[in-house]
Amino acid sequence: MIILRHLKVDDVSYVSHKDILRVLQRGLKRAKVDVKYSQGFVPHMLTYTTTPVPLGVQSTAEYFAIDCNDKDKEDVLRRYNQSMPSGMRGVASFYKDKNPNLAGIVVASDYKAVCDSPLPKEIESIKDCDSYIISTFKKGEAVDKEIAGLVYDLKVEGNALYMRLASGNANLRADSFVEHINSKFGCNIKTNDIIRTAQLVLKDGALADVEEILK
Repeated sequence: MIILRHLKVDDVSYVSHKDILRVLQRGLKRAKVDVKYSQGFVPHMLTYTTTPVPLGVQSTAEYFAIDCNDKDKEDVLRRYNQSMPSGMRGVASFYKDKNPNLAGIVVASDYKAVCDSPLPKEIESIKDCDSYIISTFKKGEAVDKEIAGLVYDLKVEGNALYMRLASGNANLRADSFVEHINSKFGCNIKTNDIIRTAQLVLKDGALADVEEILK
């Protein structure tokens, strides 16, 4: 099992998750990676991703697991990069005997969002609230969402906001959260100014970068 860490930046950040999967799988074919297929009526590539970022949000920490017969992770990374656009460039590769099931074990993501002006420190107080409700949209309808417990950390440094938000089964969309911050605090952070910088898992009772279990 080869796991690639790749980018989703620039114009690629506006490509939907389904289309990203198509690009990834076509890239593997061009790279001649020996990917395994399912044994069902309609065989498909055995590839796996983590929870995708919202449309327009950029990322430097996307993970793509490939069940394949290739063993040389660096060679797979090299061939992958020869077949993919720069906005999806691979930046690291890992080898595991078994599927680490990243989609099931990732519980949080780190994000950096940059504004065109200094941000108020009051934003940080959200993480300390016992209850905090924001309005989001689901299937075109406004719904209230309790996010206490989904915000692990917030830090403001000048015009940059660093966020650690729940990801995976319990998920807080970074774009929805930033939209609330813009409305409540009068900020002007654009969706494309949000970047996912890391994905995290629980290790020994604490949050740790997912790469600690991939190395």
